[in-house]
Amino acid sequence: MNLKLAEVAREEARKNYHGDTIAAIGNLQPLAELFEAADDVTLESLNENWSGAFAYLCTDAAGIGLPIRYPDPRVMGSFAFVRAWEQYAHLPKIHLWKSADEMPEIGDLVILEPTNTGTRQMGILLAITEDSMELAVGNYHNHSAVIERPLFQNVRGLIRLEST
Repeated sequence: MNLKLAEVAREEARKNYHGDTIAAIGNLQPLAELFEAADDVTLESLNENWSGAFAYLCTDAAGIGLPIRYPDPRVMGSFAFVRAWEQYAHLPKIHLWKSADEMPEIGDLVILEPTNTGTRQMGILLAITEDSMELAVGNYHNHSAVIERPLFQNVRGLIRLEST
């Protein structure tokens, strides 16, 4: 269990990061600044597609220390995007991917199947009961949030990072 990551994720989710909305210009600048050296990330590219960047912000704040882009050609792009997280976790030498039917642990990164948005999302597991899970997520209706969802519903897989 990565309790520190879960604690940081809950705190960050409550800061109400958000992309551009009808009422306000987004406040995703702290996330975009993490990826200044990445050639695939701009503030505009994060709007409506930033759950990976939110997860990276949390892992960075928890001291996990991943690079913004993993130096392997099989990982396409930076950790600002869910695709890169999934590709990284599947690397044979990394081997952090857990199947969707495995019981998640606090601090796991939960990769969710695309829903009506058409993009994969991810969250960090904060709590679990026998039938639900609580996740800290970025880009939940373009806001950071703590959400509850049914256990195993639309879960593509899990990434279990080393405990800190």
